[in-house]
Amino acid sequence: EEQDLDAFKDELMNNLDIKDRKWMLKTYPKCFIGSECVTYLVEKHHAATRDDAVALGQALLDNGYLAHVTKDHGFKDESLFYRFKEHNKQKKRVNKDVQLEVSSWIDLMPGKQNFANSSLQPDIPNGFVDDNMEDINYLEKLEVSPLDEHNIKLLDNVHPPSWKDPLSDGTYNMIAIGAGAGGLVTAAGSAGVGAKVAIIEKNLLGGDCLNYGCVPSKALLRVAKSISEIRHAGQFGVHVEGEIKVDFAAVMERMRKLRAEISPNDSAKRFEDLGIDVFIGEAKFVGKDAVQVNGQTLKFQRACIATGAKAAIPKIVGLQSIHYLTNETIFNLTELPKSMIIIGSGAIGCEMAQSFACFGTKVYLTARSPKILGREETEASAIVANALINDGVEILDSCTYHEFLNDEETGEIVLRLSRNSEIQFIRAEKVLLAVGRSPNVSSLNLEAAEVRCDTREGIKV
Repeated sequence: EEQDLDAFKDELMNNLDIKDRKWMLKTYPKCFIGSECVTYLVEKHHAATRDDAVALGQALLDNGYLAHVTKDHGFKDESLFYRFKEHNKQKKRVNKDVQLEVSSWIDLMPGKQNFANSSLQPDIPNGFVDDNMEDINYLEKLEVSPLDEHNIKLLDNVHPPSWKDPLSDGTYNMIAIGAGAGGLVTAAGSAGVGAKVAIIEKNLLGGDCLNYGCVPSKALLRVAKSISEIRHAGQFGVHVEGEIKVDFAAVMERMRKLRAEISPNDSAKRFEDLGIDVFIGEAKFVGKDAVQVNGQTLKFQRACIATGAKAAIPKIVGLQSIHYLTNETIFNLTELPKSMIIIGSGAIGCEMAQSFACFGTKVYLTARSPKILGREETEASAIVANALINDGVEILDSCTYHEFLNDEETGEIVLRLSRNSEIQFIRAEKVLLAVGRSPNVSSLNLEAAEVRCDTREGIKV
């Protein structure tokens, strides 16, 4: 009963050894040790066995009376630190001057939860968009659409609209700049050994892997594999009659759903619960031991630059006059393109070529090199090329790109290229750029930290 738990909690608070405890680099205030609590419960006959005592402790934890200090363990008969809710120290936060307080991206939606009649675009309140964004739509800057229930869940986790930065209260042992795979692992690992840690992300926590890379691409590839297996099932004596119909909208919704379900693992809330100070904003170095974000200057002993990379944009005449896709925007599609030109035949280009060809798009995979996957061994490249051709991809290697044109009559994009000194014109509804990656270092002011870098290769180590 809740009343009994209240009295039980009060007894424990008056009798357990509650004090500041240090582990590794960090001091945790007003904690007790789980195994000592178990011993007390058994000795005072509140529990017959140590397992029963653990169950009592878990009941207190489940009902919010206490918590593991980093909130990543249940109650255990081990030398782990726990704290009563009365002793939780609330982190001081920056008071953002926002005219409309929102708890979810759904609060910015016209019509709120009525997705069927919604434009799927947010109604951004005055004061919510940073001054330096000028007239750019905030959601477009995050490269996430449509704003359906799954993308709302994603954004609420990895870029919560009401997030308020903590107030820095001392020098950090580690600051991770960038909350992709590298930054998140660095931050969690450092906090796990007791370091005072901050992490800074200007776009989406989870980085490429969750939002624009591993997770969404593999979700599409899994569907493409199913389609390919059905189409080639005859070699196993399985004959499927009739046309295979692909519901592309459903395929993409499944991808968004899976991505949203995984997103709590990379969420701002999860890393805050690990004892990490999470800042959502752009980081700039202001010295060898200091970085600035959203007007605050954070001092550090060590910093990990894990800002990753973005899609490289090739220099092709007319490219700026067309609407092209990158790995950050292709997963926003809701209608299947009839045709697609892919510039670049690395991993991203090959994956998307095979996926969309299986879905029913006419795909032209183009490459400057004489083979796809130019960095791989010739035999490996040939195996992948044969697989792509079997799934309907048209491969154009040894290309020289001359010009992009818009055909206003058909609405198609036209690419003029040459192969073996012969001019060819390739027409398609969409163009995907997949020529490689460009490091995200230009806005960091690395000179102030005396870190050497260049815009092509990134940081010099």
